[in-house]
Amino acid sequence: MKLLCSQEELARSLQIATRVLPAKTSIPVLNGLVLETRDDQLFCFGSDLENGIEIKVPEVTIITPGRVVLGGRTFYDVIRHLPPGRLEIGSAEDGKTFIVKTTSTFFNLNMLPAEEYPAVPDGLKDIYLYTEEPEGMGRPNPLFSLSVPLFEEAVRQSIYATAPNDSRPFLSSILWESKADQLRFVATDINRLVVKDVPIKGDGEESILVPVKAMKEMVTIFGNNPDEEISFFLINRQLYAVGRGIIYYTRLINAQFPRYEQVIPAGFDGEAHFNRSILLSALNRSLLIDKAVKLSFTPNLITIFSSEPELGQFTEEVSCSYEGEPFEIGFNAQYITDFLKAVSGEEEIVFQLSTGMKASVLQVKEERAYTYVLMPLRLNY
Repeated sequence: MKLLCSQEELARSLQIATRVLPAKTSIPVLNGLVLETRDDQLFCFGSDLENGIEIKVPEVTIITPGRVVLGGRTFYDVIRHLPPGRLEIGSAEDGKTFIVKTTSTFFNLNMLPAEEYPAVPDGLKDIYLYTEEPEGMGRPNPLFSLSVPLFEEAVRQSIYATAPNDSRPFLSSILWESKADQLRFVATDINRLVVKDVPIKGDGEESILVPVKAMKEMVTIFGNNPDEEISFFLINRQLYAVGRGIIYYTRLINAQFPRYEQVIPAGFDGEAHFNRSILLSALNRSLLIDKAVKLSFTPNLITIFSSEPELGQFTEEVSCSYEGEPFEIGFNAQYITDFLKAVSGEEEIVFQLSTGMKASVLQVKEERAYTYVLMPLRLNY
């Protein structure tokens, strides 16, 4: 292999590809990145066997095609510390080392055994047909597509309600339900539930559990392209996300998600309307004392109270519009602020309340695509 490339573009591509390299592995070659030429283009591939990334490196001139495996993090560090400009990179004549050189700098890097690198998933070969073949030439159709900003918003407004470190798989993943031009994200950590709907292109009907870690990675990988779409494919229980020049895949969670519809209340005992930023500021102050907070609702006020014997007490009144009988209820204030932070601007928030230990619901006024179900706390004061 021998080629000319842009230092800036190669460094940017390697930064993305190294994200999936394992922190620890019993298979040393997985610490490597595969550089491979295909159809006069350069591709970089990395995997930890659960997740994988392939990225097309722009601004490359192929002199001699080939395929090599290099220590991923070392190669990235070398490239990113070089000055901007054109690089010449390629295999040495002995076939054991890899040369990186500029007009004044020369690296001779050890290569990893390419023959020991695990085969790519069969599904990735199907994705090649989608990205590289003309339409109608046996190309697979995506399950659905959606814009990068909508995907980012849906992840941001759901991921906080998960428990990534929990041993129960459905708590460290998010349920995706696609049907009739709509994708629904459902997330829970047992104490709360998020339901977020976004419009999509496509009518494929599926219900899958996607790992939280994978969703964070997709936001990072595709988030720099706000004007683009992500196309999603489901092949052999792996989810493939395809953007311009980037393919990311992850293994899905094999678990049963709870029947979440039963958790969403059908009726309420009271309803309060308030300004998002005003209540958020007040609850942030209450958190200086304790996470547990008592909310007292009267026709024009929410009274916020928190108490911690070693620190003291906090009380603040916030204006609201409230319909229902006056009553008091306890919540984890952090859980409420998580929702309020996920909503932007000076939105009017609707708090639909249930007495006793029944669930309540938070929504943005006249926005039914985002529902937050929250269980109350038992308080001793």
